[in-house]
Amino acid sequence: MTSPRPYHHGNLRQAVLDRAAVKLREKGAAELSLRELTGEIGVSHAAPRRYFPDRQALLDALAAEGFARLGARLREAASAADAPAGQIRSIANAYIGFTAAEPNLVELMFSHKHGAAGVAIAHSAVEAFAPILEVFQHAQAEDGSGAERASVIFLATFQGLAGLISCGVVRPDQVKDLIADAVARFTGPHAERSDESERSA
Repeated sequence: MTSPRPYHHGNLRQAVLDRAAVKLREKGAAELSLRELTGEIGVSHAAPRRYFPDRQALLDALAAEGFARLGARLREAASAADAPAGQIRSIANAYIGFTAAEPNLVELMFSHKHGAAGVAIAHSAVEAFAPILEVFQHAQAEDGSGAERASVIFLATFQGLAGLISCGVVRPDQVKDLIADAVARFTGPHAERSDESERSA
C-alpha cells in the first residue's frame, strides 16, 4: 500500500473542495466523507483538519462556495444585456440553468443550519443575489423604493420554479415557456402597471 503523497498545503483546501464538489454533484451531500476525499487526493486523513475540522465545516464551505459561484454566474448574466428587461431575462435563465446543473449543491446551499458558519453563509447568499437587486434598482431608477421587494419576489419565483423542476412537477418541455411567462411578470406591461399602482397607493 502506498503512503499518502506530500501535498502543497497552500492548495489543499481548494483541492478538497474541488473533489467534494464532484462527489456532491454525483452522489449528494449524504455520501460526502472527508476520509474518502483525503484518500482520493492522496493526503493523510488529518491533513485538511486545519481547514475542515469536521464534515459539517466542509458542507458549510461548499455552500458558501456555491453561493459565490452562483453570484458570479448572475453577475455575468446581468452584464450580457444593457436594458433592465434584457438583464432580468438573462438572470432568470442563468438562475434556472445553474439550479438545473447543480441540484445537489443548490439543495445544500438552501438547507444550511444556523451555527458557527451561518453568518458567513448568509453573507455569501446576500452577495450572490446582489446582481438581482442591482438590476431592479436600475429598472426603477426614478423611484427605487420597490427594488428590494421586487428582487425578493423575483428570487422567490425562480427558486420556487427551480424546486418544481428539480422534483419533476415541471416537465423539461415546460421550462422554457414558464421562464418566459415568469419574466414577463417583471418586465411587461403588468409589471409597469403594478409599479404605478404602488406609487399611487
